[in-house]
Amino acid sequence: MPENNVVTASEACEILGVSPDTFRKIARENQLLTISDPTDGRVRLYDRSSIEALRKAPPLISTRHRVITISNNKGGVAKTTSAISLAAEAANDGFKALLIDAAPQASATTSLFDDKPASTSKAPVLLSWLKGDVPFEELIKPVRFQEFTFDCIPSHPQNDQIDRSNPLEVVPALREFFETWDESPYDFVFIDTDPSFGTLVSMAQVGSHFVLCPVQADVLSVDGTAQLTRQLQRARAINRSPFPSLLGFFLTRFDARRRVCKEAMETLKATFPGMVLETVIPDNVRITESPAQKAPINLTAPDSKGALAYRSLWKEILERVERTTRTTP
Repeated sequence: MPENNVVTASEACEILGVSPDTFRKIARENQLLTISDPTDGRVRLYDRSSIEALRKAPPLISTRHRVITISNNKGGVAKTTSAISLAAEAANDGFKALLIDAAPQASATTSLFDDKPASTSKAPVLLSWLKGDVPFEELIKPVRFQEFTFDCIPSHPQNDQIDRSNPLEVVPALREFFETWDESPYDFVFIDTDPSFGTLVSMAQVGSHFVLCPVQADVLSVDGTAQLTRQLQRARAINRSPFPSLLGFFLTRFDARRRVCKEAMETLKATFPGMVLETVIPDNVRITESPAQKAPINLTAPDSKGALAYRSLWKEILERVERTTRTTP
């Protein structure tokens, strides 16, 4: 390699916008050739043109799993319902899916399990894992239905203590684990979050490849989306990576008969061109009934408008993920 056409590993990380751990995986899986630095034999040099060719390609996901966080700082926009429904749709499509309930109020947990987590219970939770008391795999509980199964990490009121932890240690914890989880059995990991921008939400976003934002179909909800985009910019700066990428926005509780819903759609599309998914989730009573039945809507009311909408949303998300990224061989 000509001397002026080589870069160090650190420079390659800057060019690709990835962490050193991710770059080592990229180098190994793409079998990038190296030479020794003539001035320091311990330093390996990479061909600059090969690195820049990787940068021009779609962003690389170097793990089997694709991590999608459902996030919005406004409450009541159907984050939990969407996280459960998308995990169920992925599982029904034959993918291995994990749902992480990262909200201390544990809405996804109570929507899937009969026992509500008590504040005094000793069940393993994300906080236990962060303290090093339990392995990550011990947090996982299967959610079995007759038609399919997906896994879940339930939440617990104690998880709100994460917001009082040292952010420098907590925020990158999931990302560091997911990047090195070589034995991951999952195709998709969905993370449900609470309506805030606290440490726990930041940990989920920084640990994700994508962030998906449900927006209630009203003007005030649309106005709050700018906060999320700023948060994702900070998360990408922390990761030195194109991830987390904004996968898109989708409207919930949509009623085509109401002018305010149409105005919300028009405003969102004008503010974020190309980032609004075509599928809208209708204002449907079957959706609100499904948590009481401890099952996702694609099982409780499979022919309802709500179930059909989430089926369409999942197909659109899957196509967008596959179109905008690439995975290692």
